[in-house]
Amino acid sequence: MALRRVKEEDETEINITPMLDIVFIMLIFFIVTTSFVREPGIDPQRPPAETAEEKSRGNVLIAISGTGEIWMDKRAVELVEVRAMVEAILSENPESSAVIIADEGADSGILIDLMDQIQAGGIGSISIAAEPGSG
Repeated sequence: MALRRVKEEDETEINITPMLDIVFIMLIFFIVTTSFVREPGIDPQRPPAETAEEKSRGNVLIAISGTGEIWMDKRAVELVEVRAMVEAILSENPESSAVIIADEGADSGILIDLMDQIQAGGIGSISIAAEPGSG
């Protein structure tokens, strides 16, 4: 009597390649569409204001220290460099907005000059950060 070997049925395997393709496509989509916030590098003492409102953060954060130093991308920059840096950021993300974080003791002349440089660079939406509270 000949023994017949029973051939086991091949187990069906789940093909995960299409799922991986979709996950990688979604990952690429989210990386491309993400806008990154550029931190200034310092945290100045913001002045209080009664009318301060919570707003969504801008893509470009620029800080002015109490001594008048301007900080962008975690380094001190000169006022004349701001326009070129803003133009470069604007070329990466055309819908960028700027937030100026000025120290309470910063000179208002530097603030105005900085706003002029940002607008000359092409960003029209500029906000000035303040602490909520009484002024």
